[in-house]
Amino acid sequence: AFFSLNLVLFLLSYIPVFPAFYKLRKIDPDQPRPFKVSGSSSMLKVYMALPMIIIIISLIFTAVPLQYDKASLTEQLPITIGAIIFIIIGELIIKVKKIQK
Repeated sequence: AFFSLNLVLFLLSYIPVFPAFYKLRKIDPDQPRPFKVSGSSSMLKVYMALPMIIIIISLIFTAVPLQYDKASLTEQLPITIGAIIFIIIGELIIKVKKIQK
């Protein structure tokens, strides 16, 4: 369960990366970059959406109990609850740090 929770939180951190890639390309397309992904605007949307969809699907299969029998719930429910708790704790830490500034 610990390693599954670690995987879930690791994958969750990558979800905002792809919209950030697309937004930065839209805001400042002429910025020189060491590596630039070529493609039209619609292709960039595909490059953004496809990895996000794959990550979200893998998160669903890893953390969300899709069957409600006892074995599935005891295996996946701690991962789901743990992820929610640690996300809330992380957000609370961010809020406290903003208040302290």
